[in-house]
Amino acid sequence: MDNYNEYDEMAYKKAKEDWVTGHEGGSMWEINSVSGVVLTSYILWAAAAKHTNIFKYSTSSIINLFLEYVLIVLPSLLACTLLADYAFYLNVLLLILTGFIIKNSSIPEDQKPQKKKKKWDKDSDDEDEKLEQLLVKGDTSDPESSGINSDNLGKKPFLSVYRSSMILLTCIAILAVDFPVFPRRFAKVESFGASLMDLGVGSFVFSSGIISAKPFLKRPENRFKPFKGQLVRAFRRSLPLLALGFIRMMMVKGVDYQEHVSEYGKHWNFFFTLGLLPILVTICRTVQKYTRFSFVGLAVAFFYQIALSWFGLQDYIQYAPRTNLVSANKEGIFSLWGYLSIFLLALDVGHYVLPLDPYYAFRPNRKHVKRPKQDKLLMLLFSWAILSWIGFIFSLALQIEVSRQMANLSYILWVVTFNTTVLSMYQTIEMVFFFNYWKTDEKAMPKIFEAINSNGLLMFLLANILTGIVNLSIRTLYVNNLVAEGILAVYMLIISAAAMLFLDNGIKIGL
Repeated sequence: MDNYNEYDEMAYKKAKEDWVTGHEGGSMWEINSVSGVVLTSYILWAAAAKHTNIFKYSTSSIINLFLEYVLIVLPSLLACTLLADYAFYLNVLLLILTGFIIKNSSIPEDQKPQKKKKKWDKDSDDEDEKLEQLLVKGDTSDPESSGINSDNLGKKPFLSVYRSSMILLTCIAILAVDFPVFPRRFAKVESFGASLMDLGVGSFVFSSGIISAKPFLKRPENRFKPFKGQLVRAFRRSLPLLALGFIRMMMVKGVDYQEHVSEYGKHWNFFFTLGLLPILVTICRTVQKYTRFSFVGLAVAFFYQIALSWFGLQDYIQYAPRTNLVSANKEGIFSLWGYLSIFLLALDVGHYVLPLDPYYAFRPNRKHVKRPKQDKLLMLLFSWAILSWIGFIFSLALQIEVSRQMANLSYILWVVTFNTTVLSMYQTIEMVFFFNYWKTDEKAMPKIFEAINSNGLLMFLLANILTGIVNLSIRTLYVNNLVAEGILAVYMLIISAAAMLFLDNGIKIGL
């Protein structure tokens, strides 16, 4: 009997490995439709928050959690699972509901946009300078004297919503991929092709890159500190992620958990990739004093693609036997260069996105600051998106197929194109619904997004732990769709509640 059970366990492990292997992906239109549900859910929330009194954030957190969970989390969960074939129509439905709310409600008087001051108004200039000091330099000594709501100092709601939406979709996919209710075309592609999870991995790196621009903006002298000291600090920053990588590797080997070897390799995992990126970025800083991070990122992408196409690296990654430590982890080791390119490009985008003035980091005299330039930032984001689209289409014309496994040029440009486009969309929504959020008491993002954004890495870890527990407890391959949906709904409720709990108790471990 014991031998039978052991054989049964081995057979199931093999079935699980086959379940996540050999996928070819799906259409980018469908990927955009599914990932767009979280955006249209946010539009619906914005309309409800602006035009109704449904959300009362001064009352019970449990009620707010339930309302936001139903309005934001559940639609994305359904789009990734039961309603995957109808994601486009789900977007349409959410937009129709938004229109209905706007048409049948009036904007409360106290939420109407304040009259803008003329740009030559001296008082306006003084306020603008104080605002820039508060948001970029971190000076919050006297927020009341500036006439600005201190609760909104330093916040970029559209950026927080973007980052938390990426984490939300990532958490859904981490567990959902183990159930048949999650379409196989959304799972990570074996070699060439595009899928929802492939995009999620790159977007996770991109969002991390944006936030990494913050130290350069707060203290520009960080760019020119001694290289040795920078490298030591980068290594210290990487240690927790590298430790998590080793812990995950040992746990997977220890419990004989199923592995998708061709994803990153025999020992490599995504935590190693995340942990090594700060160290590689620090090495790239040696040339940053002569050029922009985006140019360095593009150079890395082009030279890496040349190595793939012209020097046999692509064939090595795909076909070389795993005879040593490098070849055993070839996918993870070499795709690291593609993720480095994504991170560097995002780091440059962050220099525009994070300050009030998108040109702040590039002005020779930074004392002459202006009020938040949302329109200029939107123009810059659309410009980035257009240039990325052009580059992406050109790479496809060169017959470079998208490959997350290798993180090649087309994959890099696809990730940058998607994320800059989505960022510009979130910025547009913010301008439409919450143009003067930084002057008022308006809440410009759902509390659940604020909570997830505050503890992105912690939520990612929690999702991985819960996924391991579920997989060790039940045989997910044999669970019917309705039961699987129930399990996923509870799983996402736990993650959402945990994020809210951490936020309410001041626990913050950023991404």
